[in-house]
Amino acid sequence: MSQKLEARGGNGGKQWDDGAEHEGVSKIYIREGRDGIESIKFDYVKNGEPKDGPIHALQENIFDLNQIIDEHIVSIKSYYDEGVIQGLVIKTNIRTSALMGFNLGTKFKLEVKGKKIIGFHGTSDKNLTSLGAYFTTLSPDNLEV
Repeated sequence: MSQKLEARGGNGGKQWDDGAEHEGVSKIYIREGRDGIESIKFDYVKNGEPKDGPIHALQENIFDLNQIIDEHIVSIKSYYDEGVIQGLVIKTNIRTSALMGFNLGTKFKLEVKGKKIIGFHGTSDKNLTSLGAYFTTLSPDNLEV
């Protein structure tokens, strides 16, 4: 059973929801622009198979997760300013990404201790305006390293 963490960031934009019917996230595509994060796309794992997710605005930088060693996302730190997500830092059970975008504005973190992210939702217009996540519990052998 999954737990939904509400989207945070700015207001406005078109609402989207990739759902929680995934086992995990396999890849994240992020496009940065001068006004913040222009787009985001998540690829998922469902029934042990890769599943392409839809693009939310445009797309670009790729953060690839290693499914062979069960790498999974445990948190995302985000910055938003003037109603737009400005930057993201992705933390997995194995590593932490570099900042993608800018560390401008208010910082928030999507995280639930002892759980992993299996899906995303939020809002977007010309840019990503908010981001939320779906979490599920970790099995004992998948706890954070």
